[in-house]
Amino acid sequence: MDAFPKCSVCQQQFTLKGPAPYLLPCLHAVCETCVTSAAGGVISCSTCQREVNLTDTSLQKDAVRQKEIFHLTIKHRHTELLCTNDDGNQAVCWCPECEEFLCEYCQNLHNRFKATRRHVVETFTDTTSGSMYAESVCKLHNRYPLEYFDKSCNSVICAKCRLGEHADHDVADLGVAADAARGRIEQHGKNVTAHHTSHQAYLNSISKAVNDTKKTSSDLKEAIHHTFHSLRTQLDQREKELIIDLENKTKQELSNLHIEKVTSEGESQRCKWTSDYINTVIRYASNSDFLTLESSIQDTTKTHLTSLPTDTHRTPAAAFNTSGLDKLKSEISEFGCISGYGSLPSDKGTQTDDSHLTDAERTREHLEFLEVPTDPTPPPGFGPKLQLSADRANTDMCHVTTGGELVNSPPATQHRHSGRLREYQGTCASTPIPLPPSPSTVTPVPHTPRYWETHSRVGVVGVVGRGWW
Repeated sequence: MDAFPKCSVCQQQFTLKGPAPYLLPCLHAVCETCVTSAAGGVISCSTCQREVNLTDTSLQKDAVRQKEIFHLTIKHRHTELLCTNDDGNQAVCWCPECEEFLCEYCQNLHNRFKATRRHVVETFTDTTSGSMYAESVCKLHNRYPLEYFDKSCNSVICAKCRLGEHADHDVADLGVAADAARGRIEQHGKNVTAHHTSHQAYLNSISKAVNDTKKTSSDLKEAIHHTFHSLRTQLDQREKELIIDLENKTKQELSNLHIEKVTSEGESQRCKWTSDYINTVIRYASNSDFLTLESSIQDTTKTHLTSLPTDTHRTPAAAFNTSGLDKLKSEISEFGCISGYGSLPSDKGTQTDDSHLTDAERTREHLEFLEVPTDPTPPPGFGPKLQLSADRANTDMCHVTTGGELVNSPPATQHRHSGRLREYQGTCASTPIPLPPSPSTVTPVPHTPRYWETHSRVGVVGVVGRGWW
């Protein structure tokens, strides 16, 4: 059903027999009740929030909306229309010239009377929006139709007015003037429609910008989470490396202390044995025994005195070196920035090197046999430096430094997890390698060979025999 127009103040629908609509300067309608009851003589249009001072502005009845209400009533609520002759019958037609609703009985009488038999009566089913009202007649000269438009007075006049007080005015035929006005109004409509279309396109672009901004924010949030997750993972890995390094150094130091303890205990025991024997010699030896044993006891005593220990053993010192920590904290507080919307970041470094990988992809495949790079500064074009963990290496012929570098010399102490991969000669380890993105699927194709190029620093220390090495 077509929507009936509403009052822009009280929001009540206009009806055919209700308060008449008045036209506001903003082209919205207000009912007669709101006009007469306006507080302070000011009406505020709730549709566009424009205020109209009735003391300065004279409102006219909205004839167009009156015709619209008439047409909508006939189209959708014709059962509510009763015959104008107050006989209580339902109306079935409308006479534009008489401006009356007629029931079937009155319609028959209307067609019989000589004065009205030539009137064109329209039934409700045949009524159109353009034929609901007959052309008005002149208010000054009753029954004279309005045929002319006085451009000087901006009013519609009849032929008698044309010959009277409007004789010297610029007058045009009403149909010609109306067609010209219709054309101008249609052009205004096209201009407003084009303007409306431009605003709709602009609103669509704003909606797209809103969606793009939300998507960008979501992507950046994910990138931030991933970046800091990667940093936390790297910090956790560094913590594990430091703990392993501390454990290795502690074991080495405890081993050294154990060796010193065993050595000192043995020497102490030997000293006690010598001392006990000397006491026995002093107690039981004869003069000849003293002379015979003096040389041996002197040599043994000199041997003990050459390994004379200090009064106390120095407690081994160890510390956690945090040099650069303040600088690292400062750099973390300044790390990362959000570029303004509307401009693309020019620095590719705003993304992490493995931002295209998921955590599952980073750990899906492992290399079991890998030559470890020992150069701390690999040449350009290589990936990040690959460091070797002591618990992942075969250390029968080598050991791993605290910096993760491989050195071809046996370790001072064996790591408790270093027994793996011993059936292979040389040095090998299992270390995860980041995977490149797969163009066709998220999961890489199984059994796809992957490798890691290395840049090694090699130096010859010496030659050991002539065997195969």
